[in-house]
Amino acid sequence: MKQPSRRRRGVILTLKGWDKFRDAKTQAEFDENGGDSFSLEELSDRTRLALHTISRILARLEPVDKSSLQLAFAAFGLELSQSDYTRPTSTLEELETRQASPQYDWQEAPDVSVFCGRSEELLQLRQWILEERCRLVGLLGIGGIGKSTLAVKLGLQIQSEFEVVVWRSLQNAPPVDEQINNILQSLLSGLQKEMVIPETFDSKLAKLMECLQSNRCLLILDNIETILSGSQAGQYRPGYEGYGQLLKRIGEVPHKSCLLLTSREKPREIVLLEGERTGVQSLPLKGLNSTEGQQLFQQKGQFTGTEQEWQVLIEHYGGNPLALKMVAAGTQELFNGRIAPDFSRHVEKPTKNLTP
Repeated sequence: MKQPSRRRRGVILTLKGWDKFRDAKTQAEFDENGGDSFSLEELSDRTRLALHTISRILARLEPVDKSSLQLAFAAFGLELSQSDYTRPTSTLEELETRQASPQYDWQEAPDVSVFCGRSEELLQLRQWILEERCRLVGLLGIGGIGKSTLAVKLGLQIQSEFEVVVWRSLQNAPPVDEQINNILQSLLSGLQKEMVIPETFDSKLAKLMECLQSNRCLLILDNIETILSGSQAGQYRPGYEGYGQLLKRIGEVPHKSCLLLTSREKPREIVLLEGERTGVQSLPLKGLNSTEGQQLFQQKGQFTGTEQEWQVLIEHYGGNPLALKMVAAGTQELFNGRIAPDFSRHVEKPTKNLTP
């Protein structure tokens, strides 16, 4: 007798549907709950759905009945449309493996508890990585614009879609051989594979690609610009050319994983490989808009100012989050939280432009 298929029934939210639901939920939390997140129990009472169903909807991993999504949407005044849900693409076996042994290695990744805006950027990055299955994605922008924070926020949002997540900073420009060793150790440990690391660089690279091809992994390399020459756009410092081989291999060779990197400059491999259907993409990161900038300030304390003063302030610093945080501290100290016309002289504007 033929065994029944283990094909997963039901649907999950698309990224568009999830953002639609999340935004409505966040607004309701702000309006009704003082900004505090609803507990699972509160969501269950509101939607008339079981706790495990609510958990499945929020995680976007396990399918639920379409009627459950309709109830969840209706609880926040939304109507479920066809573009809000889809059938899951992962097999049940992949899901069970992923949930049985998740390994998230964030080391000293920055804290993202204070995070404002970037909803469009998050949606675009998630679409590239989760729906289009891009192999290599670059997040580019000037210093202080929020690349590292956005990369961590994104990674935390989507980490449940991967078996292993490894975050590494290149702030101190580690040699490529040392870095691949480090990444391999974390991958092999997280995947519960034999800890055998080859000796030669080519063999290590091949071993890394084997992990990325056989498993769904997310690698995040922060501060790539430290290994670039700075004088020639996208070129590497002497002795760091191996990183170019790493990016080229990950960008060219088919696999089921993704490398997300942040950089002030665009590495030449991304310049050569990126395109709509190549599996390689890059996102230039712009500053925060006036509303997002105000939200960032409010995270730091109480401030007062007219809409025009806020707009002038945010535009003066190009929406640069790091500069705005410094201005917020200075405004509290010097002006007692009052946005004044002469605040701009106390903090220099960021001047380094993104190198294409």
